[in-house]
Amino acid sequence: MRPATCLMLAAVAAATVGCGPSAKKTTDPDDLPLLGTKPYSFLPKPEFTLTDTRGQPYDFRKETDGKIALLYFGYTYCPDTCPLMMATLGAALKEVSPKVRSEVRLVFVTVDPERDTQERLKSWLGSFDTAFVGLRGPMPEVDSLMAIYGFAPAKKTSVGDGYVVSHPALVYAFTPDNKGRVMYGSDTKKAEWVHDLDLIAAHHWTASADTAGATPAAMAAAAAARAATSDVRVLAAYAPAPPAGATTMAVYLTLLNEGTAADTLLGLDSDVSSMASLHETTHSGNMDQMTPVAAIALPPGDTVRLAPGGFHGMLEALTRTPKKGDTLHLTLRLAHAGKLKVPARVVSYADLVR
Repeated sequence: MRPATCLMLAAVAAATVGCGPSAKKTTDPDDLPLLGTKPYSFLPKPEFTLTDTRGQPYDFRKETDGKIALLYFGYTYCPDTCPLMMATLGAALKEVSPKVRSEVRLVFVTVDPERDTQERLKSWLGSFDTAFVGLRGPMPEVDSLMAIYGFAPAKKTSVGDGYVVSHPALVYAFTPDNKGRVMYGSDTKKAEWVHDLDLIAAHHWTASADTAGATPAAMAAAAAARAATSDVRVLAAYAPAPPAGATTMAVYLTLLNEGTAADTLLGLDSDVSSMASLHETTHSGNMDQMTPVAAIALPPGDTVRLAPGGFHGMLEALTRTPKKGDTLHLTLRLAHAGKLKVPARVVSYADLVR
């Protein structure tokens, strides 16, 4: 079995970005050499209307029809991924041509409407790009939109005198035919954005026959049906017990895709934490660095290991401290199979070296 690769954007970019969009000519939109993460099947373009920073209703499906639509769920008080993502996108849009720029619609949906007023959203987004669209709405509606992509409702976690909010650290990109063909994590570089936006804008798109947007109820039913026939099996799931007082812990998995089609691990949730994410530990010289990743590829017929020193899950903002012998209840979110519930045993670090 070979190890899976995930979001090897930097390596791909080094070989591809310099060649520009003309490096590979294709009439097949599915064959575009995009650097983002391609889901197993097209992401559904949601149909919703929320309030923009002018206090006006914004119909996402209508306003972005025929455009390159970039959808992001975040909040302005986010200390990390949201400002990084917006700053990178803002810088990339300054480097593409005016024609390409006119084809892009960045829509930022807040998961913190309590603090993200119309005025704050407009000011904060405007500091990155005045054309960015900020939307607010009732949290139950926003949560139902995130559920279309398999994400749990946003959760607040107290930090000092304030709080942080869980949210997907992904931009969902919909091409002008209204199909979601690619996802981008917070580690996406400016050059990678420029490469993909140029490539998408240069392609000749044919209008999609599917004019209806996705609804949360329909997508939940589809996800349940996929999960019932999932070809992904969990061969092992375990987590080292964290030290007393710790607020995070790692989770390791061995996943086997027994099917003939690829799938993608998009994230996970647990019963002992209010937030969770996927990470990769990389090694450079004498230094190790842990960075978030948007997804982990599960190739057909392959075994993928999330293990110490490589890909792994991180449970953050622990609500209790698990001890050796406990069982965690995880929910894996898969692009094709939907949600997969998994028990994980809690072990000691000493167990890992036996």
